[in-house]
Amino acid sequence: MFTRLFSPGPAPAWMYGYVSILVFLFPGVIATTNGLGSIIFTLLVLPSLYYGRGWRSLETGEKRFLLGILAVFLAMSLSLVNSENVIEGVGKLERYLRLAMIVPLYLMFRRFELSLARPLAWGALLACLVMAAQGWYQVAWQGNAFASGYYHKIVFGDLAILWSAIVAALALTLLRHKGILALAILAIVAGLYASLLSNTRGAWLFIPVFVLLLVWVQWRTMWLGKRTMLATLLALALILVGAGLSQQEHLLGGISRGVDDLQTFANDPRAGTSWGTRLSLWHNSWQIFKESPLLGTGLGDFHHQMILMAEDGRSWTPAVALYDHAHSIYFDALANAGLIGLIAMLLGYLALPLWVFNQGIRTANCSESRFYALGGMITVLAFATFGLSEGLWARNPFINTYAICLVVLMAGMMNHRQAQ
Repeated sequence: MFTRLFSPGPAPAWMYGYVSILVFLFPGVIATTNGLGSIIFTLLVLPSLYYGRGWRSLETGEKRFLLGILAVFLAMSLSLVNSENVIEGVGKLERYLRLAMIVPLYLMFRRFELSLARPLAWGALLACLVMAAQGWYQVAWQGNAFASGYYHKIVFGDLAILWSAIVAALALTLLRHKGILALAILAIVAGLYASLLSNTRGAWLFIPVFVLLLVWVQWRTMWLGKRTMLATLLALALILVGAGLSQQEHLLGGISRGVDDLQTFANDPRAGTSWGTRLSLWHNSWQIFKESPLLGTGLGDFHHQMILMAEDGRSWTPAVALYDHAHSIYFDALANAGLIGLIAMLLGYLALPLWVFNQGIRTANCSESRFYALGGMITVLAFATFGLSEGLWARNPFINTYAICLVVLMAGMMNHRQAQ
């Protein structure tokens, strides 16, 4: 027994149960509780620091993916050369170190052949129901203007959409029983409902991306028959229309506030509206990039730069002085770490994972492998979309979610293929 615990190969029963429970619980607690998602992330990472071995057994694509993750951490570390506030910069670097924990986590999942499609998928289904209940309580019972979960409405709204999409992938691949399929559809509606209550407009941008992804996957692979695909798109349309009509006030209110923000910004750029401040942050990030194109201003200096630009009039609005990130993963990388940081982030966090999951889409030959590949594509594209207008890597709930989803889905896909 002792030898089995410390030898490579399939996971011992205690590890499989331990990791499965944590993965199942994670989606439901990451946006709704105080720090429990981070605790689960830590409980997964700690054993991986010992058990995370087996680099030589990985395929070339996996090695490229993991090297890309490490490259982002190195690029952000390199930007400290330009930092004036090095202590603050090292504090910011902790977020990228947290993402670098993908490497030992992934190695542990691969070494012990952990394939956890169902714990993650059923955890996502439960999360949709829990978030809908919490959103209803905060808006209808407590009288709040919007649902925010425990942390922030953006975290709550974005993750509600992500979990809804993961459940949709579950319904399209693994579910066959009509009763359970109905439960999955109910969970999708609940997740959309929770997101609408949050008034998070950036989350809704992923909905057309998700529909286009389904059409693209169908065109590439023909997983579903034509009638099934048409029925799926029709069902999604009905769900979206139904959710929108049921929460018309929140949907139209969120859109109208966005339009009003842009109109106010056009008339008075100094007004500190939501979209006006974002546009100013992006403009300022571009100015920083032009001054230091290779390494940016350096991690830890962004907030100080915003204060200076607000004081000397270089910023469209002085409201930028309140922020320590650019409200966009793309402009944030460009400002903090220059072209080197942006290219590393695009490759390590987005392009290389997409490439591996695309290979999985092409070669998938059963329901479980299709879930892993489709779920992985959903995760990467969702974060790429959410990151357009939000600094995801500045918030631990997003970092923890991205790391755990990438590891579970990619390692599961490779383990399942190897087992076949």
